[in-house]
Amino acid sequence: MESVFRFKHFSLSHHHATMKVGTDALILGAWLPVADNCKRILDVGTGSGVIALMLAQRCPTPIQAIDIHEASVQEAAINFTNSPWGNQLTAIQSSLQNYPPPGDTKYDLIVSNPPFFQNSLLPQSPQFTLAKHNVSLSTHDFVAHTSRLLDDTGTWAVILPPDRIDHLLLLSVEFGFFLIHRLNVYTKANKALTRVIAVFSRDNLIRPKIDNLLIRNEAGAYTEAYKKLTQDYHAEGCL
Repeated sequence: MESVFRFKHFSLSHHHATMKVGTDALILGAWLPVADNCKRILDVGTGSGVIALMLAQRCPTPIQAIDIHEASVQEAAINFTNSPWGNQLTAIQSSLQNYPPPGDTKYDLIVSNPPFFQNSLLPQSPQFTLAKHNVSLSTHDFVAHTSRLLDDTGTWAVILPPDRIDHLLLLSVEFGFFLIHRLNVYTKANKALTRVIAVFSRDNLIRPKIDNLLIRNEAGAYTEAYKKLTQDYHAEGCL
């Protein structure tokens, strides 16, 4: 039986994709700032296409979604076609390193739920390895090719574990990028920081904006902030 995840305004299959729909993608797609003048978006490592679909629900911007995994691209393409925004979404099988944007396009926003377990023990599944480890896309390559594809006034964003943020900040500065917005995500009250969403641009702002999101309160219930953030996507406000 195929896995289908149902949002308020679209459904998607995530049976064949390297990564299933999860809380990371839901928070990133719902929270990510999108400028009013954003003209083109690139979703790197799209998997089932969930982040691209969530962004399409928010704005009419054309979105290219790339992934190196053939089955993921095929599934994302079907999900795009079956959604209300099929005319603005395109799934493309390509690595970021080899991606040639149509007409030498520069993007106003590049987003990724990237491979981030660089130093952890590799799992046995090749499909999971592609999804969760930077075997095929290092952090350096990601920032370098984001720089190649991003418009001078554009922004890019990733979600990652907190132990990866310092390395990313240092590497980003090498390529002329600066942190402008950060969301610290906590899964439960009194627990350690779980995820960080970091947004970068070429503007050297003195003081980046920092927000916090708590998913569950001390009683284990979803917080009002989390439900409000996700309410336009999921009927229950949660996964």
